[in-house]
Amino acid sequence: MKVFGNTLAALSFAALVLASAGCSSYSEIARWKTNIPVNDGEVPMASFVTQNFSYQLLWVIPLCTGLPWTEGNEEIVDEFNVRLFANEATIDNNLRSLNHALDVVGSHRITHLKTTEDNSLAWSLFLVNRHEVRTQCMILKPEQPKDK
Repeated sequence: MKVFGNTLAALSFAALVLASAGCSSYSEIARWKTNIPVNDGEVPMASFVTQNFSYQLLWVIPLCTGLPWTEGNEEIVDEFNVRLFANEATIDNNLRSLNHALDVVGSHRITHLKTTEDNSLAWSLFLVNRHEVRTQCMILKPEQPKDK
């Protein structure tokens, strides 16, 4: 009976980790149809946000993490894209995701770039830590070549 209880506890913990991992990664490009200028006449064409989480046991042992969005088109928004026993929630990975978004949109000019990191205690009597990395910016229209 004790083996059954230990197995049930382990399976419950694994189910909790996988359930939380389902929302471990989020990326979105929102295209704008506006000509309202910002920053000395620059016109934004889209906004971008990516958010990745990692969950760690006792602040040290990685349980699961979201993978940054680095392939596909902008229609991919919220995927079940998870890696177990790894930590992919880093600023570098979010910036790789931003570079992919810039390639998709066709402009490598941005403004209002903001990256934040946050650690919070999650469930299980404060044994599980959630690390969040969020990056957002506005993508500007590409510069037009000036006629001579």
